[in-house]
Amino acid sequence: MFLRQLKYLVCVSITLTISGGLFAQTTVKLATVAPEGSPWANELAKIKKKIESESQGQIKFKIYPGGQMGGENEILQQVIRGKLQGAGLTAGALANTVKELNVLEIPYLFNSYAQADCVLDDHLQEDFRKLFEAKGLIFVTWAENGYRSIGTKSAPVKTPDDLKGVKIRIQESPVHIAYWKQLGVSGIPIAIPEVLPSLQTGVVEGFDNTPLFTLAAEWQTAIKYFTLTRHIYQPAAILYSKKFWDTLNDEQKKTLMGEGNKLAPGARQAVRSIEKNMIATLKKADVVVYEPSNADLAGFKAAANAVSGQVIGKIGGQSKQIFDKIQKAKAACGG
Repeated sequence: MFLRQLKYLVCVSITLTISGGLFAQTTVKLATVAPEGSPWANELAKIKKKIESESQGQIKFKIYPGGQMGGENEILQQVIRGKLQGAGLTAGALANTVKELNVLEIPYLFNSYAQADCVLDDHLQEDFRKLFEAKGLIFVTWAENGYRSIGTKSAPVKTPDDLKGVKIRIQESPVHIAYWKQLGVSGIPIAIPEVLPSLQTGVVEGFDNTPLFTLAAEWQTAIKYFTLTRHIYQPAAILYSKKFWDTLNDEQKKTLMGEGNKLAPGARQAVRSIEKNMIATLKKADVVVYEPSNADLAGFKAAANAVSGQVIGKIGGQSKQIFDKIQKAKAACGG
C-alpha cells in the first residue's frame, strides 16, 4: 500500500514538472510615472487583467503608477537590474541607455501620427527590439506620450524669443538639452515627481509635455499659459527586464508577450482620442492656450534643424543608420 502511494506521488510530481510549472506563481512588478487614472495606467490595467486571466493566475501583476518607484531614470535602472520586472517608459528616458532612441526625440522629426506609426511599427521595430535586448530590456510594444508643447507660469510663449533666459524643466536627454539650449533656455532636468513642487516654489518657470500628461500630473495648477508648439513627438515603450525574462519558461514568455505590438494601437488611440478634450480642460482651468501660426513656429523649427546636425554624430552606436532609415521610411510612409 505504501509503495503504491509513493509511486502515485512521484508520478504527480513528474507530471507537474513536465507541465512547465503551471502551479508556480510568477509576480511581475511593473512601474511607470504615468498617474493613476490616466490612459497609460488604464491600458496597463487592461494588460494586467488579460495576462492574469490567460495565465489562470500563474502570473500576477503589481502595477506601480505615478512615480511610486521614482522618476523614469530610477525605474529604468531597477528594470535593468531585475529589481522591477517591467516598466512603461518614454523614449526620452530610455534613450539614456539605448542611445539610438535619442534620434526619435529630434524635434519635428515626424509630420503626423500616421507617419510616426508607420515608421515605428513597419520599419524600425525589429531594429529597436535588438537594441533593447542588448541593454538588458525585452521590448513588448510601442506606446506614446504624444506631442510635447510648452507650459509657463508668468508669460505666454509665442516665439523662441519669449523663452530667452526662462528656467524650464527639461527631460534629461541629450536631444532635449541641445534643443532647449539652441532656444536660449535655461534648462533644468527634474524628475517627474518633483516637477509640480518645483513649479510651485519657482525653481522652474515652465516645462514641456503633452496636454494629457500636464493634466494627469496636475501641472496645470501651477501655470497660466500653454503653447501648442507640438515640437517633439514622444513615443514610449512597455518593456520587461531581460534578467527576469531569462528565468521564464516558453509558455510564460508567450503569455507575457501577449499579442505584442497589437496592443499599441489601442494604447495610442486612447491617448489621441482625448487630446481635444484635454486642451478644452486646460482652458476651463483658466490656462490660456495659444495655437502658434506657421510664422510663429518657424523659429522653433529652425532651432530643430540645427539640433539634428549637432546630436546625430555625438549619440554614437547605430544612430546615424537609424536616422537614415527613418528618412527613407518617411518617404515610403508619406505624411
